[in-house]
Amino acid sequence: MAKVYSYTRFSTPEQAAGDSFRRQTEAARKWAEARGLVLDVKLSFADDGVSAYRGGNVDTDRGLGAFLFACQQGLVERGSYLLVESLDRISRMSPRKAQRLLDDIVDSGITVVTLNDGQEYTAERLDSDPTALLISLMVSWRAHEESKTKGRRVAAAWAEKRDRVRRGEDKLLTRRAPAWLEWSGEDWQPIEQHADTVRRVFRMAREGMGEHATAKALNEEGVPVMGRGKAWHRSTVAKLLRNSAVIGQLTPGHIEFDENGKKRRVAEKPIAGAYPAVVSEEDWLAVRALKDGAASAPRGRSAASPLQNLFAGLARCPDCGAAMTRVYKGRKGGKPKLVCTMAKVGKAKHYKSVPLEDAEEGFLRNWQGLFADVPAGDGDTEIDTQIQDIEGAIEAKHHHLDDLIAELERGPSPTLTKAARRIEEELRTLQEALQDAQEHRELSDGGMVAMRLDALREAVEPREGERDTARINAALRSLFDAVVIDYRCGQLRFQWKQGGEASLMYAWPEGA
Repeated sequence: MAKVYSYTRFSTPEQAAGDSFRRQTEAARKWAEARGLVLDVKLSFADDGVSAYRGGNVDTDRGLGAFLFACQQGLVERGSYLLVESLDRISRMSPRKAQRLLDDIVDSGITVVTLNDGQEYTAERLDSDPTALLISLMVSWRAHEESKTKGRRVAAAWAEKRDRVRRGEDKLLTRRAPAWLEWSGEDWQPIEQHADTVRRVFRMAREGMGEHATAKALNEEGVPVMGRGKAWHRSTVAKLLRNSAVIGQLTPGHIEFDENGKKRRVAEKPIAGAYPAVVSEEDWLAVRALKDGAASAPRGRSAASPLQNLFAGLARCPDCGAAMTRVYKGRKGGKPKLVCTMAKVGKAKHYKSVPLEDAEEGFLRNWQGLFADVPAGDGDTEIDTQIQDIEGAIEAKHHHLDDLIAELERGPSPTLTKAARRIEEELRTLQEALQDAQEHRELSDGGMVAMRLDALREAVEPREGERDTARINAALRSLFDAVVIDYRCGQLRFQWKQGGEASLMYAWPEGA
């Protein structure tokens, strides 16, 4: 019997919280029942709050991106059906790219059904029926133009915000600011404790103290860290010494997209005096002269060099839970080791190095043992309730923001502008929380975990070519939150994203 899969997408979270989700899923269920088919709920796919204008729903490892991956891996059989409300749910890219995406799906032997008009698209029909091809192109064109117009309006609104700050008509672009400043409601004010730390770091730099030594001294004295960090690191000091916000400059920017839909931030001309200066221009220039004049190639991995650590971004210390970083000890040519970042900067006493080669070889020898400890995907009622609460809050915020924007279109108002900016910041925080909760829920689906395990298997044992460290690392990061390198018992403890733990031996326990 042919299998039926449902794909839903929401460009804004309030659509998910409102009638959009119910409408799309109910229509899919009725279509399947009317034809005596069963809707496969284990591998249903959704993209909540993901843009189809630039293909964001195709680039992700969930939703439509996951469906295409499942087709390519043979998890979705030929002859199956993909149900969507309309073609614009699949893509709002340019008609040419949208047609290419539709071709990729139907060429996998899948029939795409649009529930709003009852159209069924197959490779055979698109090849032989010009009317079907024209319908798909016209729907794509309309959807793309609507999204392009909306994007222009949003970009223009942000450009006007930046111009107002540049002209001195407004002091607040966003509430995100340097960690040594806070918004008083009318202006930016220094947090004196942190501002004193900034000045001290610059003074230490002028006196010739290196960035690593500076971080270690601050940790040993217990100087509070600015921002979300738990300890001072060399990179933290380096970024601070290069941040022109210390002399009051704001460097705004905007997002641009290349032809493939990949985005990058483009920095604009700095705005002097946007923040209160906490360091004199003399100190700033002196430190810049020291740093720029003695600049050398940074240690570590450049953007063009390959990833050299299977556990990059995952390795954790068994004593304190801090990240473990890759270092070299001893003479040139020595083998890399993993050490606790907190111990490395003098914030903790348990300095213990683990040969990276031992940990990686232990994983590559025993990695199949992970498949025996896959957590069951029983669902999570608590996380579903949390998602509903967040979606409800987002919907309310969007309604409030829409009302404010409608008022602002009638005429400028500093009070309404400030209120709109505050709501935008709150929405960003809620969106991040929603994404985390949705990822947690999706990972409770056994079908998705199975696909990611298959990706790990293919990365570790490729059919062609050599193992790719970056590919293995990406597969591990999609499945696990952390890998504890427990040198005390010679284990690698893999912490599943959906809860639970799997352990592999990589070395003999200490003292054995």
